[in-house]
Amino acid sequence: MCRRRTSYLLLTGVIVVALTAAARALEPGLPSKTAIYIAAARAMGSKNPNAKERNPDYLAIRFLGPEERAILPELHLEALDLDYEAALHRVGGVSVSNIDTQTFRTKAFDAAMLDALKNGAKQVVVLGAGLDSRGYRFQRQLKGIRFMEVDYGPTQEYKKRRVKEVLGTIPPNVSFVPMDFTKDNLLDQLVKGGYSERDRTFFLWEGVTVYLPESAVKDTLHFVRDHAAPGSRLAFNYIPARNSDINNPHSKYALWGEPWIFGFPDAGAADYVRAEGLNVLSDNLRIEHICIAAVPKRP
Repeated sequence: MCRRRTSYLLLTGVIVVALTAAARALEPGLPSKTAIYIAAARAMGSKNPNAKERNPDYLAIRFLGPEERAILPELHLEALDLDYEAALHRVGGVSVSNIDTQTFRTKAFDAAMLDALKNGAKQVVVLGAGLDSRGYRFQRQLKGIRFMEVDYGPTQEYKKRRVKEVLGTIPPNVSFVPMDFTKDNLLDQLVKGGYSERDRTFFLWEGVTVYLPESAVKDTLHFVRDHAAPGSRLAFNYIPARNSDINNPHSKYALWGEPWIFGFPDAGAADYVRAEGLNVLSDNLRIEHICIAAVPKRP
């Protein structure tokens, strides 16, 4: 399959998430309801007084200002201004189990990125970046590393504004890769953001696979396989196909206009990912399903 065809198919999948986010937000470009929901769980976890159980994403709560909190008023996110125990009793719909799950996920992806950097990654690409804060939380470790956030253009303009409001400036090594889904080619846009197919890359694909058709999931795996240097890594979380929220019109995600439509085999993602041409470094089935794959050496 040619590069342009592969990139185009990837975009047809990512558009499902990006356009849904734009359509469901209070204003075009604001985060989706699910993005706010997950960020709220991270923010709650970051307030945990127990350092061992605390979510390390200390920026999540700062990104959730009044404008963002208003997207899901039923969550009563004003409670984020309370202490941890009081907030737990006040926030609606963000369960302790979800807070724990998001803490596990955050720590796992943080560790995966740092391990990839230790093993020679020179660039980081976040597919569907949304409210991801790693480009800002890990500036010391990312010194000299190209960090690229891929997302829908209007959503990125919002993100830039929020980063400047919260941090004062955008780090010089962070670039935003906007996608016009009617005409842009992912590889072309990444190259404009400084991407090199010759350098080892860490791809982060967090909170996306469940919203995509299976064809787009496969095309993303193929894109990494075909357009990243050997030794590059892809880390993603996923939902098993047996989950009752998949293709359930009554789930909260469907009611928010952001339905879950794809799950990996119940036994895990490892065999599936290998069949698409990537090596599997790990496939965690505890607490949160997280797979880390690597680009093999070329024949």
